[in-house]
Amino acid sequence: MQLCIIAGGGNLPIQLAKENKDAFVLCINEHSHSRSFKNKSANVSLLNSDSWIEVLKFNNITHIIMVGKINRPKVITQKLSKNDETLINKINSLGDNLALNLIEDFFKNHGFHILPFSSFLKDCSLPKGFYPEKKILPSFQKYILDSAEVGINLLNTISRFDVGQSAVVSSKLVYAIEGQEGTDCMIDRAGSLSNKNKLITHPGPVLIKIPKINQNINLDPPVVGFETVRKCIKNNFSSLVVSSNGTIIFELKKIMNLINTSNFVIYVV
Repeated sequence: MQLCIIAGGGNLPIQLAKENKDAFVLCINEHSHSRSFKNKSANVSLLNSDSWIEVLKFNNITHIIMVGKINRPKVITQKLSKNDETLINKINSLGDNLALNLIEDFFKNHGFHILPFSSFLKDCSLPKGFYPEKKILPSFQKYILDSAEVGINLLNTISRFDVGQSAVVSSKLVYAIEGQEGTDCMIDRAGSLSNKNKLITHPGPVLIKIPKINQNINLDPPVVGFETVRKCIKNNFSSLVVSSNGTIIFELKKIMNLINTSNFVIYVV
C-alpha cells in the first residue's frame, strides 16, 4: 500500500503527515503547501484534476486520505478543461456530503482506494461520559443532557438536507445551526447572540458537533480541535457535545489540559 494524504488547510494534515512519515502529501494550492511537510510532497491546483491523477500515478499511490478544509471554488477566471468544468459545476451544486461522495467516486474511478484518516491518527477520540472526570453539579449535568438531546434531534432531523454538522443550543433554545460559514464563524455568531441575551438560569451555550445521518465519514468526519474549544470558552460556552463514534478530537492532550483549568465540560455520547 502506498499512501497519499491530500492536504487541505489547517494543522490536522500536518499532524497526520508527522505520524505517517512514509505517506506522500498532495498539497492543494491556497490551502496547504509542500514547505509545511517533511514528507515527500507536491503542490497542485484545485482546478486541475488531471494534474492530481498524474502526480498520484507517478508516485505509485494506491490509497488516499483526504484531510483538512478545502473551500469550494468561487469566481473562476482561468480556462478549465471540459472534465474539470463538469466536475466543479457538479460539486458547487451539491451539499457537502453529496459533493464529497462525488469526489470519492472520482478517485475510485481512477483506481484509488479512499481510507478514513481517523485510522491513521493517534489519540483522536474519547469514550462516552463527561470530561474532565470531576464532580459536576446535577443541575449542570441535566442542562447539558437536555441541550444535547435537543441539538442531536435537530441535527438528525435536518441531515436529509445535507447541511450542518453542528449546532449551538441552550436547553431548548437554538442559537445557531452551522451553514457554509463553518464551525468557527458559527461559534462567534452564537456567542454574540448569547452574550447579548444572556439567560441567568443557563450556564452558557452548548456546542453539539456530531456526524450527519449517512455522512461520508471517510472524507468528512466532524472534527473538533484545540482552537474550537478555546473559541467556545472565549465566547462563554459551557460545554461541548461530541460523538464517541464519529467525531474526531484533534490535539486531545492540549484540549484536556485546557478544560482541566476551566469550567468547560465535554460530554461524549
